[in-house]
Amino acid sequence: MRRIILVLLFGVLGFIAIGCNGGLNSTTNSQLVTTNLNQVIESEYHKLTEQIPLEISESIYLPNGQLDGFVVEYYLDDVLLRDNFLFYTPQYYDEDLDLIMIISYQGLKRNFSLTITQLRDEQLFDEEMTNQKFKDIFNEIRGLFPEVIVSDFTLPKIDISGVDVSFTTDKSYILFDRFIFTFPEFDEEVNITISVSFNRETRNLIVPIIMSGFVSLPRIPEIHIQTDLLEEITTKEYYISGSLDLISFDQFQNSSYQIQDARMRIKLRGNSTLHMPKKPYKIKFDSKQYMLSEYKEKDWVLLANFADQTLIRNALAYQMSHDLQMDFSPMVRFVDVYINGFYQGNYFLTDQIEVSSNRVNIEEKSTDIDTGYLIEYDMRIYDEGLDTTEENYFLVGGVPFVIKSPDIEDEHYSHEQYQFIENYIQNLYETLVNQLDYTHLIDEASFVDWFIVNEVFKNVDSGFSSIYFNKDKEGLLKMGPIWDFDLSAGNPGHLQADLRVPEGFYTSRPDKNIFFYYLMKYQSFQEALKERWNEVFDDIIIKILDNIYLFVDEIARSRHLNFQKWDVIGINDEWYTAPEILELKTYEEQVWFLFNYLEIRISWLNQEVNYL
Repeated sequence: MRRIILVLLFGVLGFIAIGCNGGLNSTTNSQLVTTNLNQVIESEYHKLTEQIPLEISESIYLPNGQLDGFVVEYYLDDVLLRDNFLFYTPQYYDEDLDLIMIISYQGLKRNFSLTITQLRDEQLFDEEMTNQKFKDIFNEIRGLFPEVIVSDFTLPKIDISGVDVSFTTDKSYILFDRFIFTFPEFDEEVNITISVSFNRETRNLIVPIIMSGFVSLPRIPEIHIQTDLLEEITTKEYYISGSLDLISFDQFQNSSYQIQDARMRIKLRGNSTLHMPKKPYKIKFDSKQYMLSEYKEKDWVLLANFADQTLIRNALAYQMSHDLQMDFSPMVRFVDVYINGFYQGNYFLTDQIEVSSNRVNIEEKSTDIDTGYLIEYDMRIYDEGLDTTEENYFLVGGVPFVIKSPDIEDEHYSHEQYQFIENYIQNLYETLVNQLDYTHLIDEASFVDWFIVNEVFKNVDSGFSSIYFNKDKEGLLKMGPIWDFDLSAGNPGHLQADLRVPEGFYTSRPDKNIFFYYLMKYQSFQEALKERWNEVFDDIIIKILDNIYLFVDEIARSRHLNFQKWDVIGINDEWYTAPEILELKTYEEQVWFLFNYLEIRISWLNQEVNYL
């Protein structure tokens, strides 16, 4: 260091001597001195910067001058750093610190700018990333909850990698990812606590939700029937006269008449359902009416769904038929029914299965032999007695086929027409038994779709009754419309246990539907089934599971009233009540049973159909 100082000193003196000896004026002399000092300071600056780190992760002392007479000061944000001590401030992000270095030497000061990056504190960084993650998750979750609910509510599924979410509530309860609506009399606030686990840490978010009071709940349409002289409806043999009002409600629960004081007749309907406490009905108007429909008809049906404690199995199956665009699919509408001022419960308003331009649209009232035919595969004829039944039927393969159209009372109906359709079905049966070509006899696509719907629901009636076929003039035989699904999807208690489970083909069993027993032996039919199944699997078949909660939530108020009147869940132990159904004590458990059953069944069928 001494050598450096001496060299610098001699250099300065030499410049002075040169100035004196060379006769330079004082101004020039001063400029040379300043230039030399600048060079010395710059040299010092470069030496200092070599000692200053570009990045820091802890507090440090910045270097002082290396030569006597040098003063080095550092400023951060115009604040002098005492003792040149740069304090490290832990934070979750990197930050560039812009410093001013002032070097003073022999009366000359020079300012230099330098930047040091203060590196993030890794612990704080991890904490901040965790905080931000929770913030993002909470923001996402918060947006998935409604402010007001009017029915059970499906809790949102949070599919974020590394994140686990669970829910609890201070009121009511959560069952199978559904918050259960308790039907309070007035609006009631409930807090749902969302526990979010991420990066070995759990935090809670509380979301307040209002359960709407009963008076504010959405109402489904209402049918009010008044019989003349308040006569009771006690039989399916004859009609009782009366009038009908159909009332609908808007989003604000304001009512309006869709039908008012329409003259009609009403009677009981059904077979096994006829003997259940909650009665099904058939309505016949004096003139055609719109019944929440796009078309007018005289005949309409009110299904009670008493054996189905979810109330929605028929709706699900009929909706699936609509989605498959089958030729005719019964209407899907829920209503509350009042008769002579008394509430009867939640009902399923749908079509009468009959020949009509709006329903089964085939030729009728014709003398032609090859006209339109609507027939029903109906094993119940044996229960009534083959010799005592009043039905117009014939037997093929031991199965009674009832002719619904042409009507036996139709003046155009002839014995030749009877023989034609009997021979047609007999020919089809023999063709299938002998594994001959059937393509000139049946519309294969309609058979495939009908089979898919009935197999998805494992419908007990698919090999017993309510099995409809239709054939238009000079056309092929078609399956449909579908009908009667209240005893399906694990519901029928009169089936043995191994037939109630979600697995296993049902309709095509040798003791069930004779047509599909033989059709499933054809490779061509199997291939057609597989192709159609895969074509509609994603958009229609899986959609059934979503439709469950759509229907359940649509009828929330109505089904609550229904089961106040008909207190059967977990109680009604009858021939049609499966033990698994009887064990379920709440409506929500009934719905979950149906959801779980169909989910397993669809998965099993998907595997088996694709193995055909």
